[in-house]
Amino acid sequence: MKMRKMRTPLAAALLLIAFMSPVTAQEDEVQDITKETIVGPGSIEVKTGKDVLMSFGATARLIPTAESNWDFGLSDNTDSFLLGGLDKDFFRIHGNESGWVKDNYIRTEAKLHFNALPKDRKWSFYAALEYDRPLDTATVDSRGGMTNDDSNFGLERLHVSYALPSKTRFHAGWDVWHLDAMEGAGLVYGDDNPGFWLTRDSDKLDVNVGFFKLSDNDIGSAPNLLSDDGDNDRTVYAGYLAWKPNKANKVKFLYAFDRIRDVPARDLLNYLAGAPFGIAGGIPDTDSHHAGILYTGTSGGFSWMGEAVYQFGQAEDVGLKYDDYDINAYALAADFSYDFKEQAGFQVKPHLGIMYTSGDDDPSDDELGGYEGVTNAQRFANAWGGENTIIGDTNMVLGSLIYGYLPELYGNGTPVFTGGVQNYTGLGGGRGDNPGMTLYSAGVTIAPKKFLIFRTNVNVFNWNEDFEIYNLVNPLKGPSPVSSGYVGTEWDNEVTFATSKNSFIKGQASAFFPGDGIEEATEALGAKSDDTATRLAMEFIINF
Repeated sequence: MKMRKMRTPLAAALLLIAFMSPVTAQEDEVQDITKETIVGPGSIEVKTGKDVLMSFGATARLIPTAESNWDFGLSDNTDSFLLGGLDKDFFRIHGNESGWVKDNYIRTEAKLHFNALPKDRKWSFYAALEYDRPLDTATVDSRGGMTNDDSNFGLERLHVSYALPSKTRFHAGWDVWHLDAMEGAGLVYGDDNPGFWLTRDSDKLDVNVGFFKLSDNDIGSAPNLLSDDGDNDRTVYAGYLAWKPNKANKVKFLYAFDRIRDVPARDLLNYLAGAPFGIAGGIPDTDSHHAGILYTGTSGGFSWMGEAVYQFGQAEDVGLKYDDYDINAYALAADFSYDFKEQAGFQVKPHLGIMYTSGDDDPSDDELGGYEGVTNAQRFANAWGGENTIIGDTNMVLGSLIYGYLPELYGNGTPVFTGGVQNYTGLGGGRGDNPGMTLYSAGVTIAPKKFLIFRTNVNVFNWNEDFEIYNLVNPLKGPSPVSSGYVGTEWDNEVTFATSKNSFIKGQASAFFPGDGIEEATEALGAKSDDTATRLAMEFIINF
């Protein structure tokens, strides 16, 4: 995912200024502004001699990774995919934040954080420079983007805010903003899209409303790249009211309006090969709405989460069997946990959870019943998420794109984009005719020491409706049916060892054990396969 670039000399100058400033965290006049919600991370406080408080910090992650059978053995069971010269290893490749990867690689994520905040809190400033790439000599030698556009070094975060009357703040920039991506199930929205938002916090009621530009066709790097149509963008209007009857309970009322334009109605096969293969329609005008409620609470050692979302709207001028389609879908989720800390003397916290998203059950009608979030963000759900997941790091055999678990690349014949992460818009994902998913989740977090945490999670996946897949070895065969039912089970494990409060080592091991759904999907794609997909990784982290 490309980020805006910032050249090396500017970054060096900022670092030089920061290190030349005297660090005086022990002095009374320097305050820890990183505890503020209106700035970012960074624990090094800087004395400026002015009324502006400043801090900076850094995060470094080195992640050696080894993957096996990401495509469940599909590439091992066929000589080649002939479609458009597509390599047979296509389904072993997947996209994550650092780029396109497969098999064995070393990823790095390095960030530099800068914060400024006046003592009266009238405004705030936060920025983060980031380099996030798989590593070899070529990628590190292009460190500042001086020789090519693939260095990935640039301004990852920018967040400024202004104090307004009545405890209200106006925010602008691009930073993590979400409705339910962490404390909830990640069903509606969570991302770092550019935009503007207003917040008002109080003891009983928090308000957060925003406007975000996911795609703008009135800008471009050359005159011929701009759209001829006015207002032909993807824009999200979203917000929530969070009612807190007491410190232990919170109810969020969520809403998002996803105004989608300039996204063709087509499936993955049509994207890869173009006509005449696959399914393709026109470029519809789609208005997708999400309305939901999220309840989180605690009592003693118990914690719980419940979420319900209804997706509705319309796609017009689709150009398939019907010109117009109604969006009518829903999603439900719940999770319960109990911490046995009082009984065990340290944290032992098992949980049980479930998530259900509706699927499209009738390819012949004018209704899109497959649920899609504005951004499918199940990977960030506290209950069953994790960056080391196989399904949540793009797996095209499972039909999932980055951050989400839903089978958004699959459907039953009406591939209309009704939501999904912006970075992959237009390649055939985000389908409103997807089969939907049921997730059963069970796991436990154990922390016998402050510096040692072990987390294991078992997620069982089912597809809820029948759908179809085109054969990529011989597209002329047409689509093959895939039945609803058991897809497979993923088992994710992570152990974290803290060598200090700022330094950590993680070990990760994940495996996805295929079920009947994977066997049918791979057979439909061209070669029946049922190998277990695995991911092994270490993380070496410095964060201050």
